[in-house]
Amino acid sequence: MKIVMLLTLALLFSCTPTIRQSIFPYKNSNIDVVKKGNFGFSEEEEKFLAQEAKVFNIEIPDREEIRRFVNYFLANRQSFENTLRRASYYIPIILPILQKHGLPEELALLPAIESAFNPFAVSRAGAAGLWQFIPSTARRYGLRVDGEIDERFDVIKSTEAAAMYLKDLYQAFKNWELALAAYNCGESCVARRTGGINFWETQNFLPLETKNYVPAFFAVLLLTRYPEKYGLNINMEKVGLVVNKVQEETKVEKVLADKNLKESVFRDFNPHIRGDRIPAGTYIYLPQGQTALKEEKTILLENGAKVIIR
Repeated sequence: MKIVMLLTLALLFSCTPTIRQSIFPYKNSNIDVVKKGNFGFSEEEEKFLAQEAKVFNIEIPDREEIRRFVNYFLANRQSFENTLRRASYYIPIILPILQKHGLPEELALLPAIESAFNPFAVSRAGAAGLWQFIPSTARRYGLRVDGEIDERFDVIKSTEAAAMYLKDLYQAFKNWELALAAYNCGESCVARRTGGINFWETQNFLPLETKNYVPAFFAVLLLTRYPEKYGLNINMEKVGLVVNKVQEETKVEKVLADKNLKESVFRDFNPHIRGDRIPAGTYIYLPQGQTALKEEKTILLENGAKVIIR
């Protein structure tokens, strides 16, 4: 089976040379496959890390820290491969939103760290969804969180909120290291513990998870750039995800009946819809061929995947 990177799905949306280089899978029949243990980064990998650091205008994270997280993900190989496969559903939706907000496209991979791209993810602290919003931050950025709808689980609306939050954090801290750290533990946590000073000089004052956030993110970038070297088997099926916006209140049972869809399938794709009603203005996500509205716009991706957005 052909090994492809999850970000191949993003080719249609990619525009900068740096991002294109991070998207194309690395193919070399003579490459040594790394499973785990001690290894060194190749010259090409070093250049890639330097390019990505330049995108964020930050210092290159310590290689040993990146290597440690590469080992961590490889030690949990199946889980990481499943993360990247799940990402294939959401990357085509996430990327255009980040582009619209003028954010680095690499941030589309942050949910790999936040939630393992599990749309049902809920942390012990009550953070939820792909982007792991706690209720107060979610509401601050316009997400509805109540017994009927929890938009932290809505891919489009939570990504819009995450983009606005990331922009605000960058404007507050003026650099991406602290902005990413603040996304993990909160802006007050970072401001209080670092004083807004250089991340690399103050990271030991941060919670362990936050201290490791930037190196872990770079490890994800590296692994998705060179999956073959690291023996990652990312065999993705063609993905068809249909996005509809409900114009007026609709019963879930009506959608199920109209589209001959099992409720379990509907709930799998729509964890943000908690009850039996779908309020007006709510996005619903359906498998390809199970559309609920007319006059949809179809986007055909290079690998045959299709995203339809009204």
